[in-house]
Amino acid sequence: MTKHFNLLRYKELLQLEESGKYSLLDETFLELLTYQASIGCQISYNQKENYFSLIEKYLSRVMTPSEFRLKFSEIEKQDSRTADIILEDFQELEVFMLANDLKEFFDLKSEISTLCFGYYEVWDGTIEPMSESEFYNLVNNSYLQFQKAFPVLSSQNLTYENLIYRLFKILTLSIGLGILLNLIRLLRIRNIDEF
Repeated sequence: MTKHFNLLRYKELLQLEESGKYSLLDETFLELLTYQASIGCQISYNQKENYFSLIEKYLSRVMTPSEFRLKFSEIEKQDSRTADIILEDFQELEVFMLANDLKEFFDLKSEISTLCFGYYEVWDGTIEPMSESEFYNLVNNSYLQFQKAFPVLSSQNLTYENLIYRLFKILTLSIGLGILLNLIRLLRIRNIDEF
């Protein structure tokens, strides 16, 4: 399920911000930030298959931890740039839809993002940075949560989903062609009757 982005309220909040009628700690300012953040979250949500695939590649050791962290960061930066562009396009925002499970996805993605960002920081009060195996295990735990929350994204299911989608397209095309052929036959019969 999805819901429309409330463009009218967003415009009101932008006007209040421009007029300077509230402070940075005001609820109105926090509401504006929430609206802006929801766009960024939805952009990331729209890329969930890419995030899931990237995590899967790392966990299956197709890519190194540093490649994974770099690519994850690149996707997030691109999502942020896209969100900035959309936030300035009121025509786009007018038809923008927000997923109902947006927060759940964003929380899970943020866990991995935090791991990637904080990889070289000191963990658990020790002097040592996180080990590769710790990083792997933490990413794997987040991946398992992803699978529970979004089972359709599992690679096994994606192949199955793609097969079903292709079969559905073929079936739709076959039905459409059948209808078209019947219409042509009816037109031919009608033309013969007219002569």
